[in-house]
Amino acid sequence: MELNISTGLTFDDGDQLLISAQKPLGIILEEREDDSMITSMGGCVVAEVVSNGEADKAGVKVGDILVAVQNQDVSASSLEDVMSRIGNAPRVVNLRFWRRER
Repeated sequence: MELNISTGLTFDDGDQLLISAQKPLGIILEEREDDSMITSMGGCVVAEVVSNGEADKAGVKVGDILVAVQNQDVSASSLEDVMSRIGNAPRVVNLRFWRRER
């Protein structure tokens, strides 16, 4: 018998998307390039979402900007730091994304 843990939580407040999803998440992240509209934010952006993966089911889209992992701000973190935080998180990880266009 296979035990499946629910994705758990998806909350969209209009500006940010908060998800609680089981690893593997099914997303590919890349470091953000400088952006004149958001100069204070570095961090990572979603480059690809695996169809039917946990992030896809939770509503994550290509272009979403990852701003927090486990409620810790990663908006100015390197890709290496973000991946380390996700890797060190428990099986179900809390992620917060910001979406430029809603």
